[in-house]
Amino acid sequence: MARLKQPLPSIFFLCCLLLSLVSTSARSEAGPEAMLQEVTDDVLAEIRRDPAQLQDVARVRALVERFILPHVDFQTAARWVLGKYWRTATPAQRVRFVGEFRQLLLNTYLRSISNYRENRIHILPARSGQTPGRAEVDVEIDRQGGPPVRVSFRLHRPGADWLIYDISVEGVSLVATHRSSFSKEIHDNGLDSLIDRLARLNAGKAGAGAGGEASVAPGS
Repeated sequence: MARLKQPLPSIFFLCCLLLSLVSTSARSEAGPEAMLQEVTDDVLAEIRRDPAQLQDVARVRALVERFILPHVDFQTAARWVLGKYWRTATPAQRVRFVGEFRQLLLNTYLRSISNYRENRIHILPARSGQTPGRAEVDVEIDRQGGPPVRVSFRLHRPGADWLIYDISVEGVSLVATHRSSFSKEIHDNGLDSLIDRLARLNAGKAGAGAGGEASVAPGS
């Protein structure tokens, strides 16, 4: 049975770890806060039911696919990450990029779940003054041996459900960070080159049991 390695801390690790931590705030009425609450509660309950599954890559992948990924809008996140290059991409390139970007984030979720710690977090009320159908929810994580971390979720509701399309840790956006690095690579080598590199990176992580730190820097 493949075991997950322990990765070095990173801002993306903290972003993704948040969705697998226990929250002590009360459930809100229907809204983005309630969705985040339900995800944390469901994941926590599953981990407590069978902690041994955290050591099995296939079972962790199933856990993430079942409880977390349905609440992430990869299409919107990918569109924001590519920016102007999304508009000029062909339909086939868009499909390939969304798939590889989804897999890139999935590998990060796999590592974050495997490094689960029962930290205490507080889901705050959604910020006021947002455009209807959009929300930003702040979360405070009380870390052991360190200062609290502020994480912000950006969500929208394209249908019946609230979906996450960006996460920021202490003001650093996951989408903006990827957008900056990807934009330079696309400018230098083209979109197909980026997609091919992500495919190789994802294939390597899958073969290694999604262990280690996921590098997205050009030339990885």
